[in-house]
Amino acid sequence: MSRGVWLFHIPGPMKTCFVGLLSLFALAASCVANEEYANYLVEWKAKCAPLLEQWRNPENARDAGLRRALLEAAVRSEQPEIVEEIAAGGDVAGLEIKLPPDEQKIEAQAVRTFDGIPPVRYGNRIDAVIRRMTKTRFELWTPKHGWLFNAKGKLVNEALPPRRDGVGREWHGAFLPDGSWITTDLWEMDKTLTFFSPGGKLLKEIKVAELAPATPDGPWNLDLIGWARCDGEGEGWVVSVGDGCGRAIVFVKPHGSPHLLKVDPWKLCYPRDLEPKGMFTGMNRPSDDFKRWIRFSCPAHGMWCGYPSFTWSDKDDDGTNIPEGDHNFGFLPGSHDVFIGASDYDNGEDGNPRRLKTWFFDEDGKCLGWIRAAYLTDSADGVATWYCSEDGSVAVLEAGLKPQSHLRFIIGGQPARPVKLFTDLHLGFFNVNKQMVLASWK
Repeated sequence: MSRGVWLFHIPGPMKTCFVGLLSLFALAASCVANEEYANYLVEWKAKCAPLLEQWRNPENARDAGLRRALLEAAVRSEQPEIVEEIAAGGDVAGLEIKLPPDEQKIEAQAVRTFDGIPPVRYGNRIDAVIRRMTKTRFELWTPKHGWLFNAKGKLVNEALPPRRDGVGREWHGAFLPDGSWITTDLWEMDKTLTFFSPGGKLLKEIKVAELAPATPDGPWNLDLIGWARCDGEGEGWVVSVGDGCGRAIVFVKPHGSPHLLKVDPWKLCYPRDLEPKGMFTGMNRPSDDFKRWIRFSCPAHGMWCGYPSFTWSDKDDDGTNIPEGDHNFGFLPGSHDVFIGASDYDNGEDGNPRRLKTWFFDEDGKCLGWIRAAYLTDSADGVATWYCSEDGSVAVLEAGLKPQSHLRFIIGGQPARPVKLFTDLHLGFFNVNKQMVLASWK
């Protein structure tokens, strides 16, 4: 008789006793592990306290070694408030940008309601992809459906990718202004870019090997298509080849052969909407003049995964660690100052994030302040910026981060939480009663 089945032939009372003993052993092991971890935290908190006291001394403000030691002790002892203090360079509470107390209500009119799309979340979670493609087009995608709209919010085309055993991953699909579209992963990990006409007719397929042939000395990866999107003129698609951050960027039109891009791909795309969508452990964003970059870096696991690093200043080689920092980051309009989002995904039944923050730093790394809201969009004049607070209201900050106004969108008598706004078009997507709604306002 094998050992694997021996237990099931033990008489009933003996089996109950044996299982009980195993449970006790497991509980004891768990208690020991918990106790060891508690001791670990106590040990690192004890190391952190004197380091923090030294760091708070103005004479030690430029001691990079002390800063690194304090940061590691704060992370190991699970004290994110100290990590925030390090990022702020001192008094965190004193740097908060308060929302104006008086709200201005804006009545918006629903243009279209989308069934089956869960509330879209901020930060690193992507439940649907929304992109501004060109001046007169924007798009919405889920893995199974795509919608193309003109500047007045009128539906131009829809796409229904014939998913077989594939899922489409994060970027799902991408339109051109005429309604033609591409997608990938019709078959799981098929490494193929598939082209469709505006009417949904299959036109052609291009394998990754043809899009960007691999080189013998190139890095190993799965060679999937990471993301794709329309260029800012609506002539073709910018496509990332290779998993992760990708190994090549190509440009492809509905007709003709693809070619490798030798310029920064974001220079071809619609400005101020310059990010791929999805889960990444590394990502870069350019300033509007393409002279500066902000870099996001986060390990896939381990104690530092909740404290990603953001680097943009030549004077700060170590970068700035932000607790719960997310993918909602970039440069302020026409500036080398940056904003960095942070959010907690302890979501309630309404699907909305908790403890939203956006941090602001100048080009040299000095903290300019923070607000309890997530960066949402720019104003139509490209100067002010809009932020969605935890309760769904919108704070508008002027240049210099001075609070300008506090807005509350209402759709059909119900409060509406903005997800993506196009302020120049007076159109946007909102979460209303757990549904996605496209709406317009005056």
